[in-house]
Amino acid sequence: MRIISGSARGTSIQAPEGYDTRPVTDKIRQSLFNIWQWKIPGSDFLDVFSGSGSMGIEALSRNAHRVVMIEKAPKAVKVIQENIKKCHLEHSNHEILAQDAFVALPKLAQNKETFDLIYLDPPYTVDSIFIPIMELLSSLPLLKEEGEIVIRTRKEKEMPERFGNLVKYREKVYGISKAHFYRKEEESDV
Repeated sequence: MRIISGSARGTSIQAPEGYDTRPVTDKIRQSLFNIWQWKIPGSDFLDVFSGSGSMGIEALSRNAHRVVMIEKAPKAVKVIQENIKKCHLEHSNHEILAQDAFVALPKLAQNKETFDLIYLDPPYTVDSIFIPIMELLSSLPLLKEEGEIVIRTRKEKEMPERFGNLVKYREKVYGISKAHFYRKEEESDV
């Protein structure tokens, strides 16, 4: 696994050993960041279920203004910290929240934090987490007006067309994964 572009381009990073993560492949990461290429510089990026930190680190490498990574597994948090150092991004504007996402997201909202891009990569092994995490996100004022949320699931998993005022506008299949893209409903859509 390596960082694809930006200041840390080409740097190899680690995935947590023996930890039940499915690191985002370089191909998926490259495709998503190609879609977001004009949105990343200067953006506020939230990486939920961060695992190795590859998505958040890629955003930092590409000049995101701020990146927050949420990961509750201590081994994975240690790997994220090591990967950030390896990419020479330890002085970048980032924060690692070593907490459960269901605890960390309300705290971010309480602190009035908002994000341009929110990426979620829940563990496939916990199928019951996908709907509740999206319901929670839709109930919190974390997404900026023009922002978007992407959640990665198994290819076979269907996700609702809407969660509150969040509307799905795109799906993209990558091998065994599927990315579901959501944004706030426009006033004219109502």
